Amino acid sequence: MHYQIRRLAPTDAAALHRLRTSPGVVRNTLQQPFQSLASVQQLLDNFPPHIHALVACTPDGELVGCGGLHLAIPPRRRHTALLFLMVRDDWQGKGVGGALMRALLDYADNWLDLKRIELDAVHDNHRAIALYHRYGFEHEGVARGFNLREGVYQDAVLMARLRFRPGEHAASTRPAEPATRPAPRQDRPRQPFHLRHSELDDAAGVAALMAHDSVQANTLQLPYPDEKAWRQRLSDCTYSLVAEAADGSIIGNAAIWQPGDNPRLGHIAELGIIVHPAQHGQGVGSALLQALLGQVSDYLPYRRLQLMVFSDNAPAIALYEKYGFAREATLRGDSLRHGGYHDSLLMARAVK
Repeated sequence: MHYQIRRLAPTDAAALHRLRTSPGVVRNTLQQPFQSLASVQQLLDNFPPHIHALVACTPDGELVGCGGLHLAIPPRRRHTALLFLMVRDDWQGKGVGGALMRALLDYADNWLDLKRIELDAVHDNHRAIALYHRYGFEHEGVARGFNLREGVYQDAVLMARLRFRPGEHAASTRPAEPATRPAPRQDRPRQPFHLRHSELDDAAGVAALMAHDSVQANTLQLPYPDEKAWRQRLSDCTYSLVAEAADGSIIGNAAIWQPGDNPRLGHIAELGIIVHPAQHGQGVGSALLQALLGQVSDYLPYRRLQLMVFSDNAPAIALYEKYGFAREATLRGDSLRHGGYHDSLLMARAVK
């Protein structure tokens, strides 16, 4: 059957509501079984501009599937989008998913010039995983206990399709600034520091911390950090700590935050740690990480703590593994650095 592919519209609320609440869609995506029609209409009336959503309709106009590209927001990941796909239960196996995939990939390749399209699929959604394989998506790893479904935390298969031009992917691009720790020296005493919760007035100190080349090379930070933006970020974090030296300077920052507002992912928190390059190997990162782990374990409801780290940042990876984080996936060409696209590791650990 030939399907009409068009953009999702505000007039699709009733049909989209039926699709999103189909039992099979709820089981195999992150949708909720009970949704109000009003909430779906509100979503469509205020649809985010960074999400490009298409629908598949039968010749008589019935909406039977929806898919889209959720463009990454961080500037150094703007070559990336998260793909989502839903087909109504009674239209499974009739070519709807394939029609949407062809349209979405044409849109991504020829109109958005995306280089990396990623997705996650529930581990037992074999039909969808096979469809993604047919359209060039490759397995990158498994996120453990990622998705709450029917009272059980399910694993997610992580997949991606790459479209880099020759020389763009990591092998031929400039490596990171060295992230190695200075060699221990007996005549290099540890600088005293203490940990405290961050305050909005720490924005200038945290911005100064982000201005170092090696910090930018080993995180998703940009050169020329903005103090005002960091004030907002400190306000938005679920929990943020700073390491303060005896002279009052900020030599480290660590934070946790929720990656989104989907209740089926409400057990997940993300973590980030940055240490002043001159303080590498001085116990600052370990102190910050221990404090965050204690806070999450004892006082916050999260069950899964995850993070992203460049795959060549060996000291950071060693620190995370020391505290129980496991490598779950290698995300190829995940982030832009020095003009090339470099791999990242997804690492995670259970905290409950």
